[in-house]
Amino acid sequence: MRRREHSAGGVVLRRVERGVEVALAERTDRATSARSVCLPKGLIDPGESPEQTAVREVAEETGLRARVLETLPEVRYRYLSPVDGALVAKRVQFYAMAWEAGQPHAADGEMDRVFWYPLERAPALLRYRGERRTVEQVLARVSALLPSLAPAILDPRTSPD
Repeated sequence: MRRREHSAGGVVLRRVERGVEVALAERTDRATSARSVCLPKGLIDPGESPEQTAVREVAEETGLRARVLETLPEVRYRYLSPVDGALVAKRVQFYAMAWEAGQPHAADGEMDRVFWYPLERAPALLRYRGERRTVEQVLARVSALLPSLAPAILDPRTSPD
């Protein structure tokens, strides 16, 4: 059995005094029971654009409100579904996003923990190669993205809410 999935997610950034941080999520992998650090993402609902999905999934999985800055290259991979054994061809459209409000927390219970992490160190923490490459691409463009993060510049010890 084979199927296709199309998801979208975000690389949520915020500027803090010491640089730029990215929102990361930690969960227990359904297939291996291993703990893994990943980016927030999820399946695109019928009638929903990838951008809308990214904004929704970020909010649902992390408790953060963010806006899309730019489209990142699509990530493609295959995996065996632990539920039905199907070979799944998956496409994930990621977006660089600017944090606008909220404190990181496992909002919908899908993630075990959500946290801010220094952008330059994040690729080494991410479990999946495609997500590491995605964050590396954002890191390479961070100076171009900094002006877009200006509205979200806050002291990390304060809450925007």
